[in-house]
Formats: sequence, C-alpha cells, structure tokens
Amino acid sequence: MRKPLRRKNYYLDDATIKQAQRVLGTKTETETVRRALELVSDEARLAQALKELLDKGKGRFRDSAPER
Repeated sequence: MRKPLRRKNYYLDDATIKQAQRVLGTKTETETVRRALELVSDEARLAQALKELLDKGKGRFRDSAPER
C-alpha cells in the first residue's frame, strides 16, 4: 500500500541537489529528496540494529583480522 504524499516547499541549494542526483542516480529533484530521506532513515535503523547487536554480544566479539 502506497503512503499518502504531501506537497512541501523548501529552499534548497541547486548545486547540492544536482550533486545528490549524480550520486543517487535519480532523475528528478523530488525523487532525489525522497531517496536521500529514505537513506537517512535506513542508516538510522541500521545504526540502531548494529548497536543492539554489539550490546547483545558484549565481550564475545573479537577482531578476526590477523595482527600485523
């Protein structure tokens, strides 16, 4: 089910939008802003999940990389 959309108006720097479009591979400014917001939300969920994993495994995780 698709979430309802609301129209918003913001003042955004054109150069920043264009840079984000190149990085994200998006075609429209709306798609760019939407994708950037999704990425921020995804990153926050990932950071929380990682924190919970590390808290759960306190003292049981060790670096498996060989010492140099």
